[in-house]
Amino acid sequence: MKKKIYYILIILVFIYGGFSLYSRPYTIADDKKQLEASIVKFINRPIVITENVEIKQELNLHNKKFVLFSYNNKLASVELIKGLNNKYKIEKAELTDKYFYDEIRTTNDGKYLILKGKNYNSKIAYVRVLLDNNEYKIDIPQQEYFITYCKVPMETEKSFIEVGILKIYNSEDIDITEEMNKTLVK
Repeated sequence: MKKKIYYILIILVFIYGGFSLYSRPYTIADDKKQLEASIVKFINRPIVITENVEIKQELNLHNKKFVLFSYNNKLASVELIKGLNNKYKIEKAELTDKYFYDEIRTTNDGKYLILKGKNYNSKIAYVRVLLDNNEYKIDIPQQEYFITYCKVPMETEKSFIEVGILKIYNSEDIDITEEMNKTLVK
């Protein structure tokens, strides 16, 4: 009987230890200040590039969180994944000179085409994207910063949008892709 209790205790210690090791990197709660501090810490590796960031938009999509933020008058984004402890860890950051990001991301519920960026003077009404012979129309919110998405088939092979297959339109259905590329992609 004592051996049985001993083995059960050992198994419980291993389960607790495994969960603790798994949960250790997942430390970011659903708190804006903590998220901003975690982003600063993450992007300042190995050299310090900013003292603070300002979150512009967030999108919670199943087990992922996508965040659009600004730092040093630039726009950037991070992708976080949720752990079993309901907290997040940062998977990757994009620090470029762009004001418009497009990507295809996989969550635990499927694949999504995600668009995020700055809608200068609210000129962008919607975007059309051609992926694997399927066309998607994604409305862009009429606000300064946005993150929007649409679900795409799991069979979608691309993980990014190639030049020329994304078209930007204004509210009068006029293609303004070239005009916006000059502004959004430096």
